[in-house]
Amino acid sequence: MPTSPDKQPDRSVSQSAVVLRADQMEFDARQVAALSLISPGLTQAPRAQLAIFFHFCVRSGLDPFARQIYMIGRTNWKAADDPDEPEKTWTIQTGIDGFRTVAHRAATKAGESISYEDTVYYDSEGNAHEVWLSKEYPAAVKVTVLRGTSRFPFIARWDEFAPTYYDRKQSAYVVAKMWRQMPAHMLRKCAEAGGLRMAAPQDLSGVYVDEEMARADAEAVVREAEDATWALRKAAGLESGDDKDEEAKKASANDPEAVDKDEVTKKPAPKKRARAAKKAAPTPKPDAEAEHDEATAPAKHAPRKRVASPRRAAS
Repeated sequence: MPTSPDKQPDRSVSQSAVVLRADQMEFDARQVAALSLISPGLTQAPRAQLAIFFHFCVRSGLDPFARQIYMIGRTNWKAADDPDEPEKTWTIQTGIDGFRTVAHRAATKAGESISYEDTVYYDSEGNAHEVWLSKEYPAAVKVTVLRGTSRFPFIARWDEFAPTYYDRKQSAYVVAKMWRQMPAHMLRKCAEAGGLRMAAPQDLSGVYVDEEMARADAEAVVREAEDATWALRKAAGLESGDDKDEEAKKASANDPEAVDKDEVTKKPAPKKRARAAKKAAPTPKPDAEAEHDEATAPAKHAPRKRVASPRRAAS
């Protein structure tokens, strides 16, 4: 039956090209391409790792295309020393809202409920606070999850979860921006995620919230920056120059005479000393100075004539 151009036909979720179907066993090529837009590099993930991610999506009921759950690949630095190690390690992550959804859903299926005790914040002296009002970072946060008659407390320490990176302007390691702005809130998310994972291990084991992996991301950035710096130094010849210096030191230790010969051959010839310029004749004084000298010099008197003696005049 034709429809008017004003009214579009209803489109159900099952008609989507990327929706997970009930008869599906793994992601198809179109779904992987769509997921790679959310998690860049996902197309490089092994098929077995994608199968694990598919299983987590089905088991948790979270929609990967709605960004409720995703898989992120990080460089495995152990692969440089061990060829058996994979180049990347893949982690399944979700937001704290996804954690809460899965935990409440699991408790509801078991006829139980999820609740919390009051959050406790600790300072560096170990003093407990109901609310964190200090400008300093909290040393730890304790979140206790209640499921049925069971308690699941989890304590997140600042030095274990807070991500840091090297700031060139300050020449020091600083805390990430979001953790500086909301330190208590970010650390509480880590503590809550740990408590929910303990309360629903069958549904949340192997899954992490973004805040829990922030430290790993910061370390990866620092490592990549160090590798980039080394590559630039190598391209500029600084690293190769260091190697030559080390080889020269080893050669001098083994054969000092050879090094002396090399130094003699490489030593430039001494430059000839330039002759000293002749002293310039003294410049004549200006007329004003000459007149001043003449005025100050004593005046010369004319010599007196000798008077003849009277004896010579009489003769």
